[in-house]
Amino acid sequence: MNDASHLPEIGATPTEAAGSARLNAVVVGWAAILSLLAPTPTHARMEIIAMAASAQTAHQLHVGDKTLAYIEAGAGPAVVIIHGVGGHKEDWAGVVEALAPTHHVFAVDMLGFGGSSKTGDDLSMPVQAAVIKALLDEMKIERVSLVGNSVGGWVATTFAATYPERTERLVIIDPAGFKAMFEGAPPVNFDPGSAEEMDKLIHFVINSKAADAPGFAQEAYRRYVASGEKAIFATWGKSLYISPRLEDLFPKITTPTVILWGHDDRLFPSELADVFPSQIAGARVEKIPNAGLFPQIDQPEATQAAIARALQ
Repeated sequence: MNDASHLPEIGATPTEAAGSARLNAVVVGWAAILSLLAPTPTHARMEIIAMAASAQTAHQLHVGDKTLAYIEAGAGPAVVIIHGVGGHKEDWAGVVEALAPTHHVFAVDMLGFGGSSKTGDDLSMPVQAAVIKALLDEMKIERVSLVGNSVGGWVATTFAATYPERTERLVIIDPAGFKAMFEGAPPVNFDPGSAEEMDKLIHFVINSKAADAPGFAQEAYRRYVASGEKAIFATWGKSLYISPRLEDLFPKITTPTVILWGHDDRLFPSELADVFPSQIAGARVEKIPNAGLFPQIDQPEATQAAIARALQ
């Protein structure tokens, strides 16, 4: 799928039926798996990571009838990290650890995931961005840098385009939300109905060998169902479809932007990273070798270093 001949046409406009079906099949589902894939630390780092985890505190913010769950650590310029569909805030503990000595870091659960509320019929990107703004208002933070992966990159871009006066820097990692994503047949079932389908999905989007562990797909599927995230499948499909596309958001970005991309991303080919910079003034691209859709899982140290460079 990384062959340029398979690169989807950027800017294609989907019909509502085709686009909604594509989103239902491609982007939603399969949550609760990334936390299982967090890299196993070496013995030498166990004590350091334990100390860092103890410094990461969990909180909830109530905004109207919604609840935003997040972890917080460090002091300095503010950074908000936004996971993708299939992830949770805990997946970013390593990045939080790396940034906390120099930044005030927040890693959030998007609405619909983890400890955040799963109610309501609108989980669109503008709604997600508005809740992050409410977090900043509550913490009395004027400006923030945003780091987002996959759909989290879409949320981060929406925030930067909507609230440019609140945005310091933008770092998007294999972002979802481009128009061509709504076209064509999905390469694998992205709303698995069994452990077998979950296993195929995991091996499509993750390059890490941790996915080969015995029983991993069974546990991932169990968590996906038990989390309640599978139950809001239809809501996510609609919410993603009605959200503004990246191509409409990029021209509104005025903040320094870095686009990180897993070189071996089988879902969103890395050739897209060569297309998008022309749509954001001054954007810089960095590809991460031997990484797929989730570089923070496949190549954690390289991804942490790339994020740190982007925030300088």
